[in-house]
Amino acid sequence: MEAFRASMRARNLEWLTSTMRPMVTGIIALTALLGTGLVTKADAQNGSNTIVVRARGTAGGESISLRVDNSTVATWSLTTSYQSFSASTSLNGSITVAFTNDGGSRDVAVDYIIINGETRQSENQSYNTGLYANGSCGGGSNSEWMHCNGAIGYGPVSNSANSIAVRARGTAGGESISLRVDDTEVATWTLTTSFQNLSASTNLTGAITLAFTNDGGSRDVEVDYIVVNEETRQAENQSYNTAFYTNGSCGGGGYSQWMHCNGVIGFGNVTGGGGGPGPMPSFFVGNITTNGNVRSDFLQYWDQLTPENEGKWASVEATRDVYNWSGLDRAYNYAMENDIPFKQHTFVWGNQSPGWINSLSASEQAAEIEEWIRDYCARYPNTAMIDVVNEATPGHAPAAYAQNAFGNNWIIRTFQLARQYCPNSILILNDYNVLSWNTNEFIQMATPAVNAGVVDALGLQAHGLESWSVNDIQSKLNQVAALGLPIYISEYDVARTNDQEQLNIMQAQFPLFYNHSSVAGITLWGYVVGSTWVNGSGLIQSNGTPRPAMTWLMNYLGR
Repeated sequence: MEAFRASMRARNLEWLTSTMRPMVTGIIALTALLGTGLVTKADAQNGSNTIVVRARGTAGGESISLRVDNSTVATWSLTTSYQSFSASTSLNGSITVAFTNDGGSRDVAVDYIIINGETRQSENQSYNTGLYANGSCGGGSNSEWMHCNGAIGYGPVSNSANSIAVRARGTAGGESISLRVDDTEVATWTLTTSFQNLSASTNLTGAITLAFTNDGGSRDVEVDYIVVNEETRQAENQSYNTAFYTNGSCGGGGYSQWMHCNGVIGFGNVTGGGGGPGPMPSFFVGNITTNGNVRSDFLQYWDQLTPENEGKWASVEATRDVYNWSGLDRAYNYAMENDIPFKQHTFVWGNQSPGWINSLSASEQAAEIEEWIRDYCARYPNTAMIDVVNEATPGHAPAAYAQNAFGNNWIIRTFQLARQYCPNSILILNDYNVLSWNTNEFIQMATPAVNAGVVDALGLQAHGLESWSVNDIQSKLNQVAALGLPIYISEYDVARTNDQEQLNIMQAQFPLFYNHSSVAGITLWGYVVGSTWVNGSGLIQSNGTPRPAMTWLMNYLGR
C-alpha cells in the first residue's frame, strides 16, 4: 500500500509541475470572435435549422424576437413562467434573441436556446445589449437577463469545424495511429521516427482518443501532446492509456506518452476541455453526513466526506428551477473548512431524481441535465470527486430520462458535461453488487465509457457483502481492476447487530480493500447506530460509545 501511495504522490507532483510545451505551429485557427461578441457567419447548411428558446418574463406580456442575421424568424409574447418556443429556418447567420418592448416592470430571462440539438446557455454568451449594468443599458455580457430593449447574441447557426493536431513519432517507423471522436475515425497517419505535427478537422464534439493500431516487432509510439482548438493537452497528463505496458501486461496504465501495445490514450472531449482531473486525493477512509448534518466528532474518525442524500438531484431541485442548496452548502463548507476531500453524490441516477424531469421533451431534458451539472459545478468548484452516473447497470437504476435526452450514448455524454463544467474533479462511475452478483454486467456497461476516456475512476458500492468470502470478493475486485482505472470503495458497511459478527467481518474484509493496489480510497456509508441506511451497520452509539468493530478499525488506521 505504501508503494501505491508513493506512486500517487509522484503522479500528483508530475501533474502539478508539468509545463505546457510550445504550441504546434501551422494549425489553422478557427474564425475569431468579433469585438461585439458575435462570431462571423458560418457556412450555409443544407435543410432547415431548428431553434428552441426557453424564456420567461417578470411581468408577463413581454415580447421577444428570434433573429438570424437581423431577419426576424419568430416573435413571441411571454408569461411569468418559463416556456419553450420553437422555430425553424433555413437561414444560416448569427443568432440573436431580442427584447423589443421594454417599459414599466418588464424584464426578460432567457434561460438558454437549443440550436439543432446543441444547447447554448445565455450566461455563457459574451454579447448582451439588453443587460442593465453600471448604471446604463448595453454594457453587459454573460447574463440571461434583459432589462432594456436589446439582444443576446448566441453565435452562428452552425459551429465551425474543430481543429485537432497531434504531435507524435514512432520508434521503428511505419507505426499507424488513428484519431477518433466517440469511436468515429477522423484521420489515420503513418509515423516516422521523428516527431511530426499531424492535423485534422471535424464537426464531431465527443470524446477524443488516439489509437495505436499496428503493434508488432519493435514498434512503439510516443505521443507528445495534442492541440484541440488551440488548447494543448499533454499525453502524460491523461489518466487513461490502454496501450501502456506496465506490471507485465498491457492496458493497466495511464499518465504516460508511450504506447507499446495496441490501445488508446483518452484526451477528454472536444468541447468540454481535456484530458483528466486534478491530482488525486491522498488515500482516505471517509464517511457520510448523519441525518443531513456533519457530527462534531466526524474528524475524530474520518478524513473524507460525502453527502448521503443532500447532493441528489431531487433533494436540490424538487421544483423545476427552484434550488435548495442548504444541505450541500453545509457539507461542502465543512469539507473546505477542514481541508478534507468532498465527493458529490450524485449527478444522474434513475432514483431520487426530480419527478418533473420525466415529463419533458428530450431537448428539454438534455438542457436541464446540463443546467443541473453546470450550476452545481459553478457553486462547488473544489469538489474532489463526483459520482457522475449512479447505478446504470441494466436491471439496477439507469436514468431513463438521460437515455431519452442523449440516446444510447447517454453515459458518455453525461461524463462529457461533467468534465466540461467540473474540469478538475475526479469523475466516477458508481454502482452496486459489482463485488457480488453483477460483476460481468457492470464491466460490460462500463467498458464503452472507459474506452472513450471520459471516466476517471470506478466506484464500487460495498453493501451486502457480509456472507461473501474474502476470496470471492478479491476475485471480483481484480476483475474490475483489470479495466485499468483507480477504484473507490464507495459505500461500505457491515450490517450485523451482533457485535462479534460485525467485528469478524470487518477484520476479514476491510484489509482486503485497504491494501489492494487499485483501491484509492474507502467511504463507509454511515457510522451512528440508528442513523444508517441499513439496520445493524452503525459503528458507534449516538452518545459516541464505539462498537467493537469501530474500536478495531480505529486501531487499524492508527486514529
